[in-house]
Amino acid sequence: MLLAAAHAAPSDARGKPMIDQIILDAADPVIDAELAGQPFRLRVDLDQWDSIELNPDAAARLPVAWSAGRHISVGRVTLWGSIADTRLVIAGVKRPVLVAEHRRIAAEGADGTIGPDLLPYATILWRSATAPADTGTIVLPITLNERTGLFAPAPALGPDMTLRFSLGTARSSGTAAAGAILAQRYDGHFAGVSRPLPIMLGVSRPARPIAFGRPPLMAGFRFPELLVRTADFRGDNALPDESLEADIVVARRERPQGAEPWVTIGRDRLSRCAEIAYSARPRTLTLRCAFDHE
Repeated sequence: MLLAAAHAAPSDARGKPMIDQIILDAADPVIDAELAGQPFRLRVDLDQWDSIELNPDAAARLPVAWSAGRHISVGRVTLWGSIADTRLVIAGVKRPVLVAEHRRIAAEGADGTIGPDLLPYATILWRSATAPADTGTIVLPITLNERTGLFAPAPALGPDMTLRFSLGTARSSGTAAAGAILAQRYDGHFAGVSRPLPIMLGVSRPARPIAFGRPPLMAGFRFPELLVRTADFRGDNALPDESLEADIVVARRERPQGAEPWVTIGRDRLSRCAEIAYSARPRTLTLRCAFDHE
């Protein structure tokens, strides 16, 4: 929900002036936008980046020529979709944009999702009136990977480790590679059975909790345990007691996947943030939250 916007600010990568900031309600971060002359309500989230993902009914309202393209891999599940080029207008600022739909619901209570880099604002603020009192502020440099999206490098957690952030994701989780690296470094072991974990676009993946003897601190939040997607992006990394994990045995019969060691921090931690601020130039994420102590 749009609460405020104002003032002039630096230019974006195309040299166009950017609006200073927009303030969103973290519980319902939805903005009004126009696509191909039609009104849409789009949820703003950090796990969307170079295109707008629309719900099927919203895509059907868009007067554009769709073509097959842009598949999404959710672990070992591939979703095939359609794409179209159109014009996006937000706060009077126009730009070309790619829209996509994968015959799945992208956003409940909105028409689709949009990433912060597609907004005409130098800073996007998600504010929460229900968050506990903040205990500090952390500023993280953010990098864009054209294939996997926005992330914060986290080398202190292990080789090639990265952190991703999503207000649209209820539970924090890690890939199999991330779980293996963290388990080795922080005395981790499986502490429960496998369960389906919703990831995106209605796709769930098998996940199992790993408990840590020395809980790691990630983006200021302590993780005594972490749900790990045991069948996804493990590479050659060994999970603890993996011979007992049915998901890994099944995965071995399939095409090997490269290691992708990332942790997605979801609402179970981000709900403790009074304010999350994404700055476009340079890309940074500022968290003002009730953090855990060292």
